[in-house]
Amino acid sequence: METVQWLDSMSIGDAEIDRQHKQLLQMINQTWETAQGKEADKQTGVALRRLCDYVIEHFASEEALMDPDAYPEYDRHVQEHIEGSMRALDFLEAASEGRVVGLEEFLAFAVEWVRHHIQETDKTLGEFLARKRAEPL
Repeated sequence: METVQWLDSMSIGDAEIDRQHKQLLQMINQTWETAQGKEADKQTGVALRRLCDYVIEHFASEEALMDPDAYPEYDRHVQEHIEGSMRALDFLEAASEGRVVGLEEFLAFAVEWVRHHIQETDKTLGEFLARKRAEPL
């Protein structure tokens, strides 16, 4: 798997969410690197758990910024979070049960999902937050 790098074009204009997105990409890369290392059998599960925990934490951070009554993309955005979380948790469950899983396939899915989610769905959140900040008090 090729490592994924942060691009400035991925910025949604919210410093904290952008920081979290960068961290998420780094964690995907670290999980892949861990899986390739000498202690892969012991450490990959830990790295996957850490990645999944961070994804859930990140989604909660994003959702805390959303106003369900004002943000027109709220339902769709949260639904994407649910679907991404479920896919990650299904993979983690299979791995923790000792079933054969395709880590490279999962991480490739994660990279593409994150890229799409940031550049499409999260961009609309960034635009919403910018408009909200620009509103007079």
